[in-house]
Amino acid sequence: MFPTVEVRWFYQGPIPPEVLAWFQRGGLGPEEPSCRVDYYLRLADRDSLGIKLREGRLEVKQRCRQYGVVRFHERVVGRVEHWRKWSFALARADGGLAGLAVPAPAWVEVRKERRLRTYRLTGDGEVVAVRAEDCPVQGCDWELTAVRAGDEAWWSVCFEAFGGGPALRETLVLVARHVLDGGVPRGFDVGHSYGYAGWLGMVRSLS
Repeated sequence: MFPTVEVRWFYQGPIPPEVLAWFQRGGLGPEEPSCRVDYYLRLADRDSLGIKLREGRLEVKQRCRQYGVVRFHERVVGRVEHWRKWSFALARADGGLAGLAVPAPAWVEVRKERRLRTYRLTGDGEVVAVRAEDCPVQGCDWELTAVRAGDEAWWSVCFEAFGGGPALRETLVLVARHVLDGGVPRGFDVGHSYGYAGWLGMVRSLS
């Protein structure tokens, strides 16, 4: 089981240039996006559970707690949620949809171009940028992702704290405020704050 505490926002359209420039100023150097295709299982009216196929693995993600609405900045408000994730390797070598007990139309293809910054907290609570490949045991990712599902392009910003222990929410808040205190190119509002399971229900071309 892999626990996370996260806050995420979705907006329709391509990533605005000012948002991309804002993201690129942080971290330890230029960040090229990683591209992948995930397949999400359609689950009607279930924003607390996500099931997807990713790179030869079946991942199940369940929301186990909602912390409510948190103000991170005068123009940034979002819903903070605690999730648990399980990951299972598929028996088939190709890792595709074939052979699953659910018809292929029940799965939604989601294309992602994901940029990532990773931070950790020092012993005295200072936020420090680290390289993701250093694999810190506990920290927080800042993510900017271009997302496409059906005929629609979207983009998402997320802060996701990872690692064990009770300090996940505190880590999320401290890292998010550290990033946002450096300036925000636009506001992020609670009306656009939800996870991938909730976002799939917002994609009109899938209905």
